[in-house]
Amino acid sequence: MFNIVLLVVLVLEIQADKLVQIQALWRHGARTPIFCNWNCMYFRSHEMLEGYLTPTGMRQHYVLGQWMREKYIVKNKLLSDTFNASEITIYATDVNRTIMSAMSNFQGMYSNNGPNVPNNVEESFLKPPNPNAKPDDDIGQQAIKHQIQVLPIHMRAALTDIQLRAYGAPQCAQAAKFQIENQHTELVKNVSVKAHDTIIQFCNEMNIDPNNFTIFNMSEYMDTFYSSIYNDYPMPPNLKKETYDKADAAYSLTIALKLYQTWKQITTQSAPFFDQLFDYTEKALNKSENNKSFKYVVYSAHDVTVQLIASALNITSAECMAQVYLGQEVQNKNCIYTYPGFASNIIWELWQEDTTNEPYFKILYNGTEMNLCNKNSTKCLYKDFKELILAQKGDFEKDCDIEIEPIIEYRVPVWMTTLTIIFIVIIVGFCFYGIYLYKQIRQDKTLLSQNM
Repeated sequence: MFNIVLLVVLVLEIQADKLVQIQALWRHGARTPIFCNWNCMYFRSHEMLEGYLTPTGMRQHYVLGQWMREKYIVKNKLLSDTFNASEITIYATDVNRTIMSAMSNFQGMYSNNGPNVPNNVEESFLKPPNPNAKPDDDIGQQAIKHQIQVLPIHMRAALTDIQLRAYGAPQCAQAAKFQIENQHTELVKNVSVKAHDTIIQFCNEMNIDPNNFTIFNMSEYMDTFYSSIYNDYPMPPNLKKETYDKADAAYSLTIALKLYQTWKQITTQSAPFFDQLFDYTEKALNKSENNKSFKYVVYSAHDVTVQLIASALNITSAECMAQVYLGQEVQNKNCIYTYPGFASNIIWELWQEDTTNEPYFKILYNGTEMNLCNKNSTKCLYKDFKELILAQKGDFEKDCDIEIEPIIEYRVPVWMTTLTIIFIVIIVGFCFYGIYLYKQIRQDKTLLSQNM
């Protein structure tokens, strides 16, 4: 009986679909505040208004890395047990918190699993040339103590990072225009009406002038509060929990309302990211000696990046989030109406069917498989997924470019031209007259000297 069960298990494993590659986009972990509002003087005096990754944020990504290890090393055996640079490539925005989040994540994925130095390497080769430099006595054969694994992280200059930072200027020159337009839409007006009493209550408890105070102003305060709660910083003593919860409900959709209200904004600004995602997917499906492919591609970025790509995948939108907030019927049944919090992530799993070898995607949002390709299914053939994305894809270069203002030609009045010419003639005349006088004086001096 045991042999029969074992045989069935082996057959199922042989016939199972194959996981070929994963690509993961995530938000950094918990950070210090970035807005100067509540408790600003304290944060500023301690140089904390830079959005630095905190120990809480490090722990979040360390644990996410452990989750990734269990799923993709232990269970699915996609990646090697120890770090292999030929299998993994990591991108981060050029910001401390995203870089350090990636480092923390991979410490969780390959914790205490770093390499050892070879046994027969001379001791002198293991030290730098500095005098008296030596390792800890108990380091043994470990390359780095505690077998820490170091890893390469690739960054693009902020000004040119259109893959992970296409939501702002100067990467997308029209981004500021999009944001201004978004703040005056009917959707924002409806949400603002619903949030009016919450804003008044919030301002009263925070001792803020409610005039010209909008849901977007309130969201900046909430951003600071999230940093405070996650990192055990002080919270406003007069802010009631009921008010906080109401403000938090509005905060959940403000990023989408501010940045990604229209389909054009979403498809335009997400286009460079999907270009890169498809490029790595194609390389994984068409391996060759001249075609370097990776099994794991990482994008360490921001909440606005995650929100943008989730919107392009049609698993959330400003509209469906607003419908939830306004208590209306939600049209998008896949709608994720929560804010992409610290360490939120989207994972693309590229699989190949066992019988047909047909590639397909599964996409996980915070570990949960999502319905794809506008179907009630968590599997979507790669060709269908790509066709869908390319059909909706915007023209990033065209739609993000600055519209050049027409050049206005100014005609100089005739009288001004005439006076200018007369002035030039007079100046030239004076010059010639001066030369004439100079020559006359020279000539007179010559005659006088001859007579003497």
